[in-house]
Amino acid sequence: MFLPALVLLLAAAGLGWLLARQDSPASRDLAREMRTAQALLTAREALIGFAATYRNNEHPNADFGYLPCPDLDGDGSSETCGSKDQTSVGRLPYLTLNLPDLRDGAGECLWYAVSGSFKNNPKADTLNWDSTGKLRLLDANGLPLMLPGDEAGLAAAIVIAAGPPRPGQERSAGPERCGGDAEARNIAQYIEALGNRADNELIDVRALAGNDRIVTITTGEIYRQLKRRASYAPWLQRVFQANADCLAKPVLPAVIAPERHGPVELGKLPAFDSLSGPCRSETLRDAARNWIGTMRYARCVDGTDCLTGTGGRCRGAVIFGGERLTGPGAQRRAGTDGTPDIDQYLEPATLAALAAGQLAALPTLIALPFADRDKPVATDVALCIP
Repeated sequence: MFLPALVLLLAAAGLGWLLARQDSPASRDLAREMRTAQALLTAREALIGFAATYRNNEHPNADFGYLPCPDLDGDGSSETCGSKDQTSVGRLPYLTLNLPDLRDGAGECLWYAVSGSFKNNPKADTLNWDSTGKLRLLDANGLPLMLPGDEAGLAAAIVIAAGPPRPGQERSAGPERCGGDAEARNIAQYIEALGNRADNELIDVRALAGNDRIVTITTGEIYRQLKRRASYAPWLQRVFQANADCLAKPVLPAVIAPERHGPVELGKLPAFDSLSGPCRSETLRDAARNWIGTMRYARCVDGTDCLTGTGGRCRGAVIFGGERLTGPGAQRRAGTDGTPDIDQYLEPATLAALAAGQLAALPTLIALPFADRDKPVATDVALCIP
């Protein structure tokens, strides 16, 4: 069963009340369900917190947003999990998350799956708020469930409570904290929800399979937590500026997949590995690579300073496209490396300003936090390349 966050909160709040009621089979069953919900809620919040503090938490050269690998050997800690971009399943790494060994109502340790696009070891090539997960939740009819915070309705990670064994499942006590399956290999003896890997590398998760209880973590939920922090806008601005500084050469590098807009050609930035300068520094390299796909690059066609910026003339500009628009006029983005479709990243007013050579009409600072954090940060921000 897929448990939305509100259900988990209500369950956790009602646990103390329930335990004070009459001891009956029904109340014991409900108490077990509530213990499961409370454990799942605790794990979910800890994982989101891990992602939102990743750079600050002993990873000074990394970006924010990464989730830990599962515990694959029964020691409670995260480790390297599979190859790059490969989704990994194991037990919840409670020690890495500074948690006790959380148990569901049946006394079983929690399980955990993380998409290869979000795991921290090995990391994907890019990670930002356009990234999508690889875990697709299906309803009883096999149709995808819509999840808040992800354009494609995909989960970055899920936490699973296995519950008591079902007929045919064999579990042994074993010497480890989480039983006889120390290496988390016998997943089928615990979990019914996980399906096969599809051709597009998605893993189907049957939300109503067996007695599994599931909570999800989406891209939007991770970045909503980050956007609550006053320090996050300056961090994004620093990454943005570093990429602009790497382009500010005596001869501006070529635009990738250019489109003509008035006096400029506009397209993607050069490949990150071809750049040099501040964006390649040890402390910024990971983040600068992650966010380069959300930016677009304009260069004066005739090599002059054809743009007027707030501080003077500009030979080019770098534009940070922010989050994609949702609702009417929604922008569709192919992935974290970006696409040549300029209008999926930049708004019409931005394109008009560039075509008119008037860069000064655009803001130069990324504005976070903002009043309604559920709305996308869609305002384009431009930096002049003098």
